Amino acid sequence: MPEDSQASTTQPGDDSTDLGVKHPEPGYIDKVNRGMKEKAIAERAKSMNMNYVDLSSMPINPDYLHLVPKEEAAKAFLIPFFRIGKKIRLAIAHPTNQDALAIINHLKNEDYQININLASEESIQTAMRFYESEEFSPKDEGFENIIDESQIEAFAQEIEGLQALKNKLASVTAEEALNVINVGAMKTQASDIHYQPEENHVTVRFRIDGILQDIFDLDKNTYQYIANQLKYQAKMKLNVATKPQDGRFYFNFNKRKVDVRVSALPTEYGETFVLRLLDSGEKAMTLSGMGFAGRNLELLEKATKASNGMVLVTGPTGSGKTTTLYAMLRVFNKPEVKIITLEDPIEYHIENVAQSQVNEKRGYTFGAGLRSVLRQDPDVVMIGEIRDSQTAETAAQAALTGHVLLSTLHTNSAVETIPRLTNIGLKPYMIAPAIHTIVAQRLVRVLCKECMARKPITEAERDEISRFTDAPAELSHAVGCTKCSHTGYSGRTVIAEVFAFNDEIRELVLAEKSSMEILEATKKTGMVSLKNDGMKKVAEGVTTLEEVQRVSEETQ
Repeated sequence: MPEDSQASTTQPGDDSTDLGVKHPEPGYIDKVNRGMKEKAIAERAKSMNMNYVDLSSMPINPDYLHLVPKEEAAKAFLIPFFRIGKKIRLAIAHPTNQDALAIINHLKNEDYQININLASEESIQTAMRFYESEEFSPKDEGFENIIDESQIEAFAQEIEGLQALKNKLASVTAEEALNVINVGAMKTQASDIHYQPEENHVTVRFRIDGILQDIFDLDKNTYQYIANQLKYQAKMKLNVATKPQDGRFYFNFNKRKVDVRVSALPTEYGETFVLRLLDSGEKAMTLSGMGFAGRNLELLEKATKASNGMVLVTGPTGSGKTTTLYAMLRVFNKPEVKIITLEDPIEYHIENVAQSQVNEKRGYTFGAGLRSVLRQDPDVVMIGEIRDSQTAETAAQAALTGHVLLSTLHTNSAVETIPRLTNIGLKPYMIAPAIHTIVAQRLVRVLCKECMARKPITEAERDEISRFTDAPAELSHAVGCTKCSHTGYSGRTVIAEVFAFNDEIRELVLAEKSSMEILEATKKTGMVSLKNDGMKKVAEGVTTLEEVQRVSEETQ
């Protein structure tokens, strides 16, 4: 026999031919092992009186996956794989998994009928690929659109007053209840919703025109359903109630997207939630529309014509600082001007402006972001807040190198901005040439035009107002009606003090003179104090003496 007829077809070290056994096909052993595991899972399901499912080769409609966010599904080893209306079939690997049980309880609270099927971890992990399919499109970067426009309109028609909110909650699901409260808040132009647990009930409060108003109380059971729904929509951990959490979602109202930022905090009587409502479709106001007038308006309009320098707006939280910056950006916003903003969060979307949102958790801070922004060759930069020396120094350098920089600080008065910057770490030799204009402001409630009443001025009122401006014969007072939710006020306007740096003020800053000396210099320029501006609006019948006294501090 020829020598080559004896050649072996096996590879070196392969003795399967000698044993008379053929090699199994690739993956054969894995298939056998997997089959044995699946058989064991099926027997376990039978012993637990549960259904069994193998998802490894089962197609899943990606639309079902919106019922459970991907991160929660992966953590709980749970996935929805079939749905008809309110009937859902879930695959679950561990029936006692707390994350899985929290999801199941949440779905039950939403009136879904749940059919639970036992599956292996491998089977569920295989099915998780459908979250990555082209057919599955996460809703707007993780936002959850909780209600459509037609439902919003139906709710809005039913909710004519705040008391109707509570009555409506008794007849709807937890998802609808949350929507009803959100719609009620939008109808009353609330900026925030507060859920505050007490020992025997939970108080729901709206911040309307800057003032918290008690709306109604909820029983603890109803609140728990709403809280679970809120956490689910905001992508919070459903089974965590002892640690602070932050989340977000949105809903549509009158064809506008309302972005909702949610903060949860554990308290003695349960989790308390605060929801900040940011109406993305709301247009940024004009400076005059906000209430700036006279010399204050003149100085701000002059600042919007500047080619460089810092414009700083100061005041406490909720005083409208960011709204003022947006109003200024509207003036700056021209085809030949490049504007970039760094915000947390983006409150209004402005056409032709590059807006970027900082993310502190990922290291994208105002300071780090500002350095990157300046490499984009902008003409105008707006940063939400100066919080530290790094941001302050970079902002000042930007103002000194041909950029207009707009930002905010937390101080009580315009003059106090200078020592505040010094305390942050900015040197006087940088503050003096960098700053163009400083604004300090508050928001006061505007009298409701439907119910306001005029009364003769009292002697005490005349004495108070006369210290700042001419007192009228009559003053307007708040009454209250259904149009203003019985508060007597509807809307808000700004009271402010504004001054621009001149040579004298710069020299005082460089010499590190006291705030009192700088204040005297600003008075020489004609600066109107916060309280003075407020008293003028009282005399004009825009607001009340009580409102101005509530929010202002005398700075003369």
